[in-house]
Amino acid sequence: MYKVKKCGLKLKPPSLIVEYEELSSHKQRCRTMPIRNFKKTSNISRAAEELKKNPRHQMLLKDVSQLQVEKMLLIIQETLKGATLDAAVRNAQTALTVDPDLDLNKLDESKVEQAKRIMDEGFEQNRLKPGDEDFQYDVEVDFDNVGPVESSGWDDDNSEDNEF
Repeated sequence: MYKVKKCGLKLKPPSLIVEYEELSSHKQRCRTMPIRNFKKTSNISRAAEELKKNPRHQMLLKDVSQLQVEKMLLIIQETLKGATLDAAVRNAQTALTVDPDLDLNKLDESKVEQAKRIMDEGFEQNRLKPGDEDFQYDVEVDFDNVGPVESSGWDDDNSEDNEF
């Protein structure tokens, strides 16, 4: 068994680098995974899936999120297109974050799916599970003091035409 410590990338040649601990011997190891046949126009999601499903790397990458692998590949792809490393990191960061003011109802299905994956990853990172240090069972929160920010006409009780 392995425990992943760090995940990084190498630009020339394009490679994913994973530092991990071998749990049986407690030795620190590093594996370089070359990313072959990766081009400026490659599909990042598909390449990340293939890398995670590769039998050679599957045991190590099972604990690394799909989104993290995609971010590394996006940085590599941006540098292949000619961007500097700093610009590539910024582009990857903005591409893999969800704007809170964005109306997801107006987006196409693929963008909505990507936003959902990003939000799910953030949720899983922040989620407290039984056994975690700060976990509390059955937390109750009082929302009585919080009123609606703005009034909307559809939920008025004074309306007399509530017949269906």
